[in-house]
Amino acid sequence: MLLAAGLGTRLRPLTDLRPKPIVPVANKPLAAFAMEHLAGSGVTRIVANTHPRPDKVESALNGACPDGVELLFSRESKLLGTGGGLRKAYPLFDDSRDSVIVMNGDTLFAPDLARAMEKHESRNAVATMILRRAPDAAQFGAIGIDASGRVRSLLGTPHDQAVREELMFTGVHILSREAFSAMPESGCVIRIAYRHWVDSGASVLGIVDDSPWADLGTVSEYHRLNLALASGSFTWPGISPRGGCILPNGLEASASIRRSVVGQGVAIEEGVTLDRCIVWPDVRVERSATNAVITADHIVAVS
Repeated sequence: MLLAAGLGTRLRPLTDLRPKPIVPVANKPLAAFAMEHLAGSGVTRIVANTHPRPDKVESALNGACPDGVELLFSRESKLLGTGGGLRKAYPLFDDSRDSVIVMNGDTLFAPDLARAMEKHESRNAVATMILRRAPDAAQFGAIGIDASGRVRSLLGTPHDQAVREELMFTGVHILSREAFSAMPESGCVIRIAYRHWVDSGASVLGIVDDSPWADLGTVSEYHRLNLALASGSFTWPGISPRGGCILPNGLEASASIRRSVVGQGVAIEEGVTLDRCIVWPDVRVERSATNAVITADHIVAVS
């Protein structure tokens, strides 16, 4: 299950032009990164929920879907939240016996899904959360696990003395089929379903995965991740920077284009220089810029 129905309000004004799942990152739709990792982990069917401008999102994701993967969509006429979205999509899952991997469509993260699935099944867990160590875990609602990896607290509560480590939820989790009976018609899967499981003593497992992780919540984070991919400081299969840039064929890094990501079909007028810029596809760039995201409608300065 690919969660791709969010509004992306913190990423405005970029999401005024494209819904967040298809905002371009290193010249591919953002949600394509999650689909690629799922496919590389052996997943052959992905169900994605959509809400704003579903036709546009579905067309872009179909075009970016890895070979050998069947992509289905669950449209939400009104936003149902993570729990409601899972409940609505449930009839599209192909095998009623299999557990379901859930990934956010707005992060770049490549956890060891085979390891997580093996632990999930061997422990007969109702749900398994993939967690990461972060100094600010409490700010995002810490998940507390005990010495055996069982989740004992959610969002900092309850204060259980068995908790040995507090971690941050990555947005990736595995749900057994029995878990779907606890899904609300609308609302948050953590605050409703997980809250019920943890409070009732159900087997909820937490697995720590230290793979590189990046979230695109704000324009500054979006700009920073694109440049990290261009520099090679954040790597992803199939992303091949050239000279500290990600550029379409026929365009090379130079004194005029430095440390930037430039999309297909971009026209750069003579004398224009770009440094640490993200230029969306099919844009005409008429003036020089530094530290900016450039779309057909905006030049968004990034500090």
